[in-house]
Amino acid sequence: GGGFHHAFPSRGEGFCYINDVAVGIRRLKRDKLIEKALIVDCDLHQGNGTAFIFQEDRSVFTFSIHQENLYPVKEKSDLDIGLPDFTGDEEYLVKLSSTLLQIWRNFEPDVVYYLAGADPYEDDQLGQLKLTKAGLKKRDNWVISKCLEKKVPLVILLAGGYAFRVEDTVDIHCHTCRIATMLFGRPLP
Repeated sequence: GGGFHHAFPSRGEGFCYINDVAVGIRRLKRDKLIEKALIVDCDLHQGNGTAFIFQEDRSVFTFSIHQENLYPVKEKSDLDIGLPDFTGDEEYLVKLSSTLLQIWRNFEPDVVYYLAGADPYEDDQLGQLKLTKAGLKKRDNWVISKCLEKKVPLVILLAGGYAFRVEDTVDIHCHTCRIATMLFGRPLP
C-alpha cells in the first residue's frame, strides 16, 4: 500500500519507517524524469514527515486534508486543511475539490502522489471523521479523474486504515484500486 508519510529523514514515526513518497519523488527528480510534484495526502493524519522533508523545496507542493486535533504534531506544509471531528462526506468533498482546483490553478505538477487513506472512514478506530464508504469512493473518483483530465501521471498509495472491522479497510482500499483501474480503462478481473 505505501504512503509512509510520518517517516522523517533520520527516524521512523507513526508506523512508518521509510518515507516512500519522498524517496520516490527524489528519485524521479534525480533521474530528471520530473521537475515538480504534487502530494495530495488524504490520510486521516497530516503527513508530518513528508511536510518536513519538502518544507524548503518549492518544486514539491505538499497538500494534506486531515483531522485537526489528532496525532501528529503538525509540521509546516504548503497547504493543510485541518478538519474538525465528525466532518462528513459533503463538507470533506467540497473542501477537497475546491482546494485542489485552487492548487492546480497555481501549480502544474509533472506527477501527483495521491495518499488515499482509508482512515477518514466513519468506523475507523483512530479517528473521528465521518466519511462513508460512498464518500471515500467519490473522493477517489474525483482525485483520480482530475489527474486523468489534466494528463498528469499519478502514483496511488493506500496509506492508513484502522477500521474496527478489517474487512471495511480492505473494502475501502479495494474500491480505490477498482476506481483507478476502471478510470484507466483496465478493469480488475
